[in-house]
Amino acid sequence: MKSLRIPALVVITAGTVALFLTTAHPDRLFAGLASLPLSSVLAAVAATLGGVALGAWRWRVLLAAGGTEAPVGRLFAALTIGAAVNNLVPARGGDAVRVESAHQLTGAPRLGIAGTMLSERLLDGFVLSLLVLVGALLGGAGGTFVWLGGALAGAVVVAAAVAGRFGGRFARVGSGLAVFRQPGVALAAVLATGGIWFADVVMYGALARGFHLDVSFAALLLLVGAGNLALAVPGAAAGLGSFELLTLASAHGLGLGGGELAAFVLAVHAVIILPTTVVGLALAVPFGVRPRYQARA
Repeated sequence: MKSLRIPALVVITAGTVALFLTTAHPDRLFAGLASLPLSSVLAAVAATLGGVALGAWRWRVLLAAGGTEAPVGRLFAALTIGAAVNNLVPARGGDAVRVESAHQLTGAPRLGIAGTMLSERLLDGFVLSLLVLVGALLGGAGGTFVWLGGALAGAVVVAAAVAGRFGGRFARVGSGLAVFRQPGVALAAVLATGGIWFADVVMYGALARGFHLDVSFAALLLLVGAGNLALAVPGAAAGLGSFELLTLASAHGLGLGGGELAAFVLAVHAVIILPTTVVGLALAVPFGVRPRYQARA
């Protein structure tokens, strides 16, 4: 079965990309991208990297909750290095690289690091679900989006409660879930997570303005929530194809349209992927991240 996994992902990715391009009309897509002002791109990239920096600070908070102190700068390097690999290989293969990078750069135990990454998933899932829910309610989307956002948010709360109640029984992995046993720290982590995804809202807004799209604040919330929940599902590298289709479908569900919409969706995905990939690859060398099997000098 494993031998069929990569070919299956390739076929699915090719199909979703082809469907997106068919929906988007390539001639209008590339014309729209060419019209995007550089100022909008720079603002979007700055917002994205600001969110990544806040993500490194949140990671420090999660590690500290379990008793491990780590410098934010080194965590930023490990975070972007792992993201770079995730953007280049399928099925979130960069997560293992991120664990090893953080271990090498901070000395934190690998299992504890893996536990904090699970905590991140829960925090992100909660905030993104709220974005979908609030965006749908404010934008009048109703129906599926409201139920989806509410159900996911509730499920994440239950999962976090279980993690807080029983996580301590799992030795070092449990140290990464310690945030859910400390209400004050958990609140700080939720607020930081809100800041991380609000940076994405700013990024989406900068690009929408560059394309002269009339996108409301409610629509931005829904698009950020739905698109990034799609990226959380293991699959093609960087969620190629699935992100575009789900974000485009969400936009159409909000009544958005126009020749620039597909170009906007593609630009958003590029800004999510490219800056962190470039930064992560650039930091891998000066920070001396090495494969796990290579011994330290």
